[in-house]
Amino acid sequence: MKYQETNVIPDLGATTSPPGHAAGTDGQSYQTPFVVGGARQTAFKTFQPTVEKLEPEGAGNGAQEIQSHGEHSSAERQKPKGNLEIIRKVLGAVRRQIWLVAILSVLLSVLTVGIVLMLPPQFTATALLAVDGSDERTPGPSVSGYTLNVDGEVEVMQSMKVAQQVVRRLNLTEDSRFVEKPSSSPSPTGGISDYLKKFMPAPGDPSVKQTEATTPGSTQTKDTSADDDPAVTRAAVALQKITNVRRRGLTSVVALDITINDPKDAARLANAYANTYISEQINAKLGAAGHAETALSRRVADLGEELRRSESQIKAFALMQGSQSSDDAPRRGIDRLQANIAAAIREAGSQAAKLRDADSLLASGNYAALGKLLEAPDIVLLDEQRRSLEQRVQRPSEDEADLSGLRQRIDLTNSQLRSISSKHVENLRRQSEASGSQVSTLRQELKQVVQESDLSTDNSVQLFRLQQEAATTRQLYQEYLGRLKAAAQQRNTVAPSVYVVAEAGIPPNRSFPPRSLLVVIGSLAAIALAVGVGYARDNYPENIKFVDELEAVSRAPNVGAIPDSRRAKTKGLQPENLIYARPLSDYSEAIRRLRISLQLTFNRGAGFKSLLVTSTQRREGRTTIALSLARDAARAGLKVVLLDCDLRNPSLHSKMGINNDEGISEMLLSPTPVVTMSVVQMDSQSSCFLIPSGGLGDSSPDQPLQSPQLGRVIKELEERFDLVIIDAPSIETAADALIIAQHVDGVLLIARSTWARPSKIRDAVLDINRTRSGNLATALNVAARPGL
Repeated sequence: MKYQETNVIPDLGATTSPPGHAAGTDGQSYQTPFVVGGARQTAFKTFQPTVEKLEPEGAGNGAQEIQSHGEHSSAERQKPKGNLEIIRKVLGAVRRQIWLVAILSVLLSVLTVGIVLMLPPQFTATALLAVDGSDERTPGPSVSGYTLNVDGEVEVMQSMKVAQQVVRRLNLTEDSRFVEKPSSSPSPTGGISDYLKKFMPAPGDPSVKQTEATTPGSTQTKDTSADDDPAVTRAAVALQKITNVRRRGLTSVVALDITINDPKDAARLANAYANTYISEQINAKLGAAGHAETALSRRVADLGEELRRSESQIKAFALMQGSQSSDDAPRRGIDRLQANIAAAIREAGSQAAKLRDADSLLASGNYAALGKLLEAPDIVLLDEQRRSLEQRVQRPSEDEADLSGLRQRIDLTNSQLRSISSKHVENLRRQSEASGSQVSTLRQELKQVVQESDLSTDNSVQLFRLQQEAATTRQLYQEYLGRLKAAAQQRNTVAPSVYVVAEAGIPPNRSFPPRSLLVVIGSLAAIALAVGVGYARDNYPENIKFVDELEAVSRAPNVGAIPDSRRAKTKGLQPENLIYARPLSDYSEAIRRLRISLQLTFNRGAGFKSLLVTSTQRREGRTTIALSLARDAARAGLKVVLLDCDLRNPSLHSKMGINNDEGISEMLLSPTPVVTMSVVQMDSQSSCFLIPSGGLGDSSPDQPLQSPQLGRVIKELEERFDLVIIDAPSIETAADALIIAQHVDGVLLIARSTWARPSKIRDAVLDINRTRSGNLATALNVAARPGL
C-alpha cells in the first residue's frame, strides 16, 4: 500500500516564524499558537510554555522557569477571594459534582418527606385562666390563705405537687405509658389516644373517683398522703412533658396547653388539669384559714381563762368585803349575782365548746356529725341523700348510663348542705355571744354593788387595780374573738384567685408537625447538605481541576484542555466518534488544538514521529484521547497508526470494530519481529490504522514490552507512518508506560479534572523524567470552564 506523504504542518525550520511561534538560535523553541493560548481566556485553559528545554544543559533554566511559573500560579490561587469568587467556586463544584448533588438532594428530600409523614399528628388544647388580684387590695389583715401574682400562679401551676394531684385525680398511674414498668424490653408503642381513653373519665364511666365529684368542703374519700409514691412521681413527670403553662403577655391571663395526638383527649385533659389546680388552690386556702382559726381559737381560750381568773379575783375581793360589812342587803345581792354569774359562765362555756366543735365539723365537711351535734334533722337528711347519690355514681346501675345528672344533683346537695349548716352554726354563734353578753352584764351589776358598799381607801385602790386588769383582758378577749369570727366567716366564703374564663375546646387543626414548612425546610437543608458534600468531594482532597493547577503540580507544559463530552448533546455518540460525525463540536476543536500544540511543542527538525499517551491512574480517558488524536490526524491527511500496548486491558480494537486475533504481542514475542501488513488493520470510520494488543498466550503482560525488539518495531513504524500513537496503561497500574517512554519522541500525560491527585501526578512526572529527558506534556481531560 502506498501512503500519502503530505503533511499539514508547515516547515518549522524556516527562518521566519509564523505569528505565535518563537525561533531559537542553536535549537528551535516554539510557543503554543494563538489559537491554543486564546482558549485559556475563553472556553478552556491551556498552557503557553515560556522557554522549552531542548538540550540537556538547558534543563536547569527551563525547570527554574517552569517552577517559577508554577509558584506564581500557586500564589495567585492563594490570594484572598471575594464573595463573588467564593460563590463561583461553589457553583463550579456543584456543576462538576452535579450527579452526586442531585442524587443526594433527591434522596435526602425523600427521606425528609418520609420522616415528616411518619411523625404522628399532635393537637394542642388550651384552657385560659384569669388571675384575680382583688385579695391583694383587701384592707385589713387576711387570714383566708395565700395570695399570688400572675407569675407566681404560673410557677405553682406547673409544679410537681399539682401534677401529682392531677395524676391521682385522673388515675394516670394505671396507664403504662405514664408509669413505665421496669422491664428489659420496651413496651409496645401505640397511639396516645388509645391509652388516654383508659384514664380519662368519660360520662358514665364507673371508674370515676369520689374526689372528682366532691367540692373543697365535702369529704375526701381518696387518700392523698402518698406523695412519695414512685409511680405517681413518674406519671407526674410524663404529664409535665406534655403540659405548658405560660402567661399571655403582660395580662392577667394564664394559658394552659396540653399537647397530645388526639384532639378530644387534649381538651379533656386540659380542662381536668385546670379544674384540679383550682380545687387544690381552694384546699390550700382552706388549710391556711384553718391553721389561722386554730391559732386564734387557742388565743381566745387563753384570754378567756385569764379573764375568768380576773373576774374570780374581783368576786373574791367583793365577797371578802361583803362579809366584813354590817349591812346584810349588799351581801345578799352579791351572793345572788355571784350565783347568776356562775350559771351564765357555765352556759357560755357549754355554748363556746359546742361552737368550736361545730366549726371543726363544718370545716372538715362531716355533716352527719354536725347534724347530730346541732340536733338538726334537715342536715342529717341532706347528708344521707348526698351519700346515696355518691354511691350511685360509684356503682351505677345498667339503666344509668349518663351520670352527669347525678353529679349535678350531688353538687346541688353539697351547696344546700353548706348553706344550711352555715345557718345553724351562725345561730349557735349568736347564742354563744348572747351568753357571753349575759355574763358581762351580771359582772357589771356585781361591780356596781361592790362599789356602792362601804370600802376603805386601800380596798378601793385594790378593787380599781383588779377592775383595770379585768378590763384590759376583756378588751383583748373581745378583739381576738372578733378576729376569730372574721376568720370563720372568711373560711366559709373562701374563693380561688384563679378562674377558668375559657375552657379548652377540641382543636380543629393539628399543632405539630407543620408538614409543609418541615418539608420545605428539610428540602432546603437536603440541598444545602448535598451541596456541602459535593463541595467537599470536589475540594477535599484537593484534586486537580484547572489547567494552572496541573501546571503547578507537574511543572510541565500543558498542551490541551479537553471538555467534558459526556455533558454535550452528542445524541449517544462516543467522544472519539465526534471527530468525523461532528468536526465543529467543542470536543473536536479541543482535540485539534491538542494535536497542533503537541506538534509545535515537540517538533525538532523533522518533527516528532511517535507519541506515548498514558495517565496517572485508570479511567482518566487516555484511550479515548489517543484514538481521537489518531482520527483527527488522519482526517488532516497524516498517515497514522495506533499501537495498543495496554496488554492487560486492551480496548482499542473494540472501539474501532477490529478483531484482536493478532497484534503487537505476537510481533514482539517472535524471534524476528517484523511489521507485517496482516497485523496492521484499518479503522472502519477513518483512514488511521491500528495494531491491536493481540494474544499473550502463556506470557505475562510485561514480557512482550520488555523485549529488546520494542525499539526496533517503533522505529520501523516511524519510517512507514507519519505519526505513531501508542496507548499504554496508566503509570499507577503498571510500569509498561515507563518502558515504552524510552523509545518514543514525546509523552502525553492525561489528567482528568476533579479526578487526578496532585501526589500521583508528581510521582508520575518524576518516574517519566527518570526514564527519559524532555518532551513531556500534560493535557487536562473533562476540563471545567475558567472560574467554575
